[in-house]
Amino acid sequence: MSGPAPPSEFWEEVLDRLSAFYRRGDWRTPYLRDHAENPFQVLIGTILSQRTRDANTDVASARLFARFPDAGSLARAPTDQVEPLIRATGFYRAKSRVVRECARAILERFGGEVPRSYDALVSLPGVGPKTANCVLVFGYAIPAIPVDTHVHRIANRLGVLRTRTPAETEEGLRAILDRRYWIPLNPLLVQHGQNLCRPLRPRCPECPIAGLCATGRALREGRRPPRPEDRPCGRASAGGRGARGGRARRSPRGAPTRPSTRSPQRSRRTRGRPAPRRRAGSS
Repeated sequence: MSGPAPPSEFWEEVLDRLSAFYRRGDWRTPYLRDHAENPFQVLIGTILSQRTRDANTDVASARLFARFPDAGSLARAPTDQVEPLIRATGFYRAKSRVVRECARAILERFGGEVPRSYDALVSLPGVGPKTANCVLVFGYAIPAIPVDTHVHRIANRLGVLRTRTPAETEEGLRAILDRRYWIPLNPLLVQHGQNLCRPLRPRCPECPIAGLCATGRALREGRRPPRPEDRPCGRASAGGRGARGGRARRSPRGAPTRPSTRSPQRSRRTRGRPAPRRRAGSS
């Protein structure tokens, strides 16, 4: 999962450079509640943010909390009043049900107060590891490492981990990262992932931490970066598959071939029909 842990000087340099670049001030000052007013709103806002854009989450959260600002009011809120307020987030019917169930659980099991422990948080409806860690960090300033796709991607591009999922990344970071870096890590890496270290076509020449990054150094020196999907234009090694998919080269007759990553052709009967929608889940 990971090699030798980078020294403290590495992490301090990463956080110093990102803080200066994005003008966030001293990362040693605890990062608190940039997105909501209290732990309950951090919790519900994070549930609403699942599989949607930040701008849509902000609009929906503002509308919802203007009407139902706490667990008691949201737990009693009628469905037909909640759904229109959060429609912008997508999956609004499922999210309306989940946030009201979560509010009722807080009211019935915790006296209306959002719990301060990870185990208690993940026992709530709709709350997974990322959401629980967001509440701890942004609601209570308790050290934790919320890992979303940005944190997962950047940690692997930096070369400090080799993980396949955000859950593995959280486990790896907890093992190699001193607790004093846990709180500032998420907001800085998320901002960096939204602006420069994007999933496709990362803007490495503009990156303030490119010199500290295994991927940035490799690209600058004309070498292949550690992850195939980070190679320019999404190309993998000769004869392999790129990040955008495609077929592998034909193998000699009789040799096993790798399956194509392209989706199967849809039949004439089903062509043109909308694909089934996925249900919202926990994160």
